[in-house]
This record gives sequence, structure tokens and C-alpha cells, in this order.
Amino acid sequence: MKSQNITDWVVQVFLKKNIDRVFLYPGGTIAPLVNSCISAGIKIENFKNEQGAGYAALAYSRISGTPQVVMVTSGPGVTNLMTVIADAYYDSTPLIVITGQIGTKDLKSRAGVRQRGFQETPTVDITSPISKSATLLDTVKKVGKYVPEAFISSMSGRKGPVILDFPMDVQRSQSKALPATNIIFQQTPNLPNKIYSLSKIIHRIKKSKKIIILLGNGAHSLNKSNALNSVIKKLNALVVTSFLGVGTFNTKHKNFIGYIGHTGNYAANIAVSECDFLIVLGSRLDIRQTGTEVDEFVKNGKVLWVDIDKTELANPRIKASFSINDDLKNFLNIFSKSLGDYQSKPDREWMKKIISIRNARLDDVPTKNNKIQPRDFMDILEEQTGNIDTIVATGVGCHQHWAARHLSYKPKKKQHISSGGHGAMGFDLPSSIGASMLEPKKTTICIVGDGSFLMNIQELASLKERNLNLKIIVLNNARLGMVSQFQLITFGDDPTTGDVEKINFSKIANGFGISSAILHKKKDIVHKVKWLLAKQGPALLEVSIDPLSDVVPMLLAGKQMNDLWMNDGE
Repeated sequence: MKSQNITDWVVQVFLKKNIDRVFLYPGGTIAPLVNSCISAGIKIENFKNEQGAGYAALAYSRISGTPQVVMVTSGPGVTNLMTVIADAYYDSTPLIVITGQIGTKDLKSRAGVRQRGFQETPTVDITSPISKSATLLDTVKKVGKYVPEAFISSMSGRKGPVILDFPMDVQRSQSKALPATNIIFQQTPNLPNKIYSLSKIIHRIKKSKKIIILLGNGAHSLNKSNALNSVIKKLNALVVTSFLGVGTFNTKHKNFIGYIGHTGNYAANIAVSECDFLIVLGSRLDIRQTGTEVDEFVKNGKVLWVDIDKTELANPRIKASFSINDDLKNFLNIFSKSLGDYQSKPDREWMKKIISIRNARLDDVPTKNNKIQPRDFMDILEEQTGNIDTIVATGVGCHQHWAARHLSYKPKKKQHISSGGHGAMGFDLPSSIGASMLEPKKTTICIVGDGSFLMNIQELASLKERNLNLKIIVLNNARLGMVSQFQLITFGDDPTTGDVEKINFSKIANGFGISSAILHKKKDIVHKVKWLLAKQGPALLEVSIDPLSDVVPMLLAGKQMNDLWMNDGE
């Protein structure tokens, strides 16, 4: 067998997995692999910061459903990427992270030494707790084994990031011992679908009159599932989602009530608190969904919890009456067949009440002043984008929840991506760039607050270079709204967050060569939104919103889901 360059072989693995581009910020210890990518015709997507590259890859992965490759150099390259890795891990996004590393000779001689090589960090040690696996590729044999396995592992079970730490000398070496790339992926076993009885569950369901289906982040895998729709019809179930589950179901469907939890819709929280059977599909029921009073969660009903992650099921925060460890598609197929031609007879008066609460729109009720209110703005944005194929990416803060509450979403048609478990400000701009790179014909809208936008604002340069059809909406309230709201509720004052220097983001965008405008007055909302959507290429609209607008209602610590803070002075 002919000797071959190690990095050339790795790139052949990329090509076998249909990787046509890699996301990176360059550096010395990753340069050999980058050069092999260039030689093979793989596109180099270079960003202005490792976090920018990582979030673009993350969004590309999340929307495409396939793991993308992000590459960074050792030391600060790795540490700058840590936020992205954590985000991918907690929100179950497949990602292949390849980090450069100093040579194996220095690594092996570092016993007790703080740092042996320049820009050295113990990558495997610091990334292991926030990844599905982290491996040092310090031998050719490990390269041959773990590079292909990374693509399999990141997609198996509960998805997530896989870290490959690649020493410089191994990248530069050659070998005859690497496996042929045309056979390395033929070893993936096809696991048979589970078969089980649901008779006890269905017996209890048939006694229930107030059934709700909760769709979590895992339900994105269902797309437009016939089995899910069949179950909803048979059970006459109302549908809610988790925050990350927003977009798994058509939010304009007559049975959809909203998303639940800390910043969820009022009607959705009330519905879950009063239901007598809750079917949880692909959600981990974290504290931001259930609140702190877990003993009161669905206190008058039963909970069926279905999840791919058996560890979550084995360590529940809430008491589940039934737990099933399975893929959602397989479960729903079995469930739908097991129900047969059953047709539930729900409590129609209760359903009517819940739908009436939903229609009353008690979320973020606009105050009566001359300042732009978040819900008013979102309503007009919804009117102007209602029939457009759209991807909405947000940062973290008040804007994140206003966008989730008041815009419509539909699988594959109007998609929603945001940072959930890690809650990382700065997710917004680079993720929206990654989404727009994948779906250039769709309108991608980046909705961001003035605080979150500053975290990765340098990626405006990356946006301009690509001239993407990306529209940025900066809701500028000169306030770190979400934390300010928490401080005011808890301590009565917001000294660190409530009086932020107002920045002219329109001028900053112009400095990067991006068209921009500022919206100050209510009467101009329609005109300025139309301008933004009609503008060719990237554009930014800075919206001066009422700085006193809060996210209302809110599920606070110590409160049950039907006892929400309404900002009524109490």
C-alpha cells in the first residue's frame, strides 16, 4: 500500500461525508489540515473569531441535520470556541470540532509542567465534560479510528459535539496503515426499532379528558410527521412546545397553544398546569420549563415521557408516570398503531377555555405610550413575513422571547434557532450567517438585542464578504433587559444593567459597508420593515424600543405554572 499524507486522508473522510466546506479561524497548529482541505477543493469559510466560525457551523449543522466541521488552532483557538462547544452539547447539535495541538514529543514531556509548548492547552481535559467525546489523535491508528467515528458518534442517540485534538507532528506525518475510505462507513450497524406494548399507557389515556402533547428540541427530527398528526387527531390533544421546540409544529394550527416555562406563553403554562395527561416528546423538562416547584408540575394528571437519552429519564426532575427510552419516530409509529381507530372525547369546555386564553394574548401587552412596543413591532414583522420561507435566529435576552412568542413558525417553512440550555449571548449574528449560507434563497432574519449583538459584532465583516440575504433587526433599549428585569424583581434595583450607553448600530453597520436604517417612531414601522425586507443583500434595521418593556408574564422561582408574574405591581 502506498504511503499517504495523514491530513489528505482526513480530508477524504470529509468528502465521503459530503463535507464541502469547513468553518475556521486559522492558526499554525491547524494549518496542515487546512492546506489539505484547500488542495482537495473544500471551501474554507474563514470568520473573524473562533466563536463566529463555531456558531456559523453550529447553525449549519442544526438546520441541515448533519454534522459540520469547525477547525481552530491550539490554545486561545480552543478556549475561544468553548462557548460554542457547550452550546452544541446542551442543545444536542451535531458538530465535529478539530483543534490543532502542539507536537506529541512536547505533550509527553509535560508531566507536572504548567505549559510545555506555545499556545498549549489541555484540550481533551477541558472539553470532555461538554462533549460526547474528546480524543487526542496522537497516533496514526487513532486518526484512522476516531475521525470516521466522530461523524457516527455525533449523530448517534442524543446528538452533540465530538472533539478531535490533532497534534502538529501527526498532521504532518505519512502512513501506509490508514484504512481505505471507501469502506470505513460500512461498519455502522442498523439498529432494529424497539417493539413494546403501550397497553397500560393507552388504558390511562382513555380515561383522560385534558390531554396535551409537549414537543421538545428532539421533535425537530419529526419534521411533518404523519404519525404525530395522527396521534393529535385521535387524542384531540392540544399542543405546546418547549422554547427549543418552537418550530417543531405549525404555530398557526388551531390546536397549538404556545411554548411553556419561565418565559413561555401564558395560555401554554395554564394548559399544562391543568391537564390530566401530558405526553412529553423529546424534551428534558429542565427548570426553565417546569419552574422550581416540580412537585406541583401536572399535579392532577399523569406524565408520559419519551426521550432518546436514557440518562435524562433515569435522573428525572419531575415525577413521570411512564418513561420510554426510544427514538420519537419509532415511538409515534407504535403509539398511533396501538391507538387504532380510537377517538378521544375531550373536555370541550376546558379546551374552549384554553383556546380563549390563547386568543386573548396576555403576553407582552403593549403599554399605551408613544414609544415602540416589542409586540407591536413583532406583529408587523409577522404580517410582512407571514408567507415567506424564513429562518429566524436570535441572541439571548428579552428579544429572544418576544420573537418566539409573537412570530409564527412551521417545520421547514419558518424555522427558529436560538441558544437554549447554555443561553449564550452572541449566538445571533454568526448563527444567522451560517443559516443563510445553507439556505441562501430563504430570508434569514437575525433578531438581536443591543447587548447580545455586541458579543460577536465583528462578524458583520463576514456577512459583508458573503453578501448574504440576511436581515438584522437590533431591538435597542439601551438596557440588558432580561437581567435588568430579574434584578428589579428580586432586588428592586438594576445598577449593572438598567442604564447602558446607547450605541448607534446603524453607523457601525455602515462602517462595515452594510446598508442600515433607524426606526424611532411607531408610524414608521411598516415602512421601515418593508425597506429592510426589500433591500438586496445584507441590511440592518435598528429599532428604538421602549426601554421599560419587559417579558411578561414570567414564571418565577417558588411559583407554580398557573401563578405567573404579570408585572402588576405585586
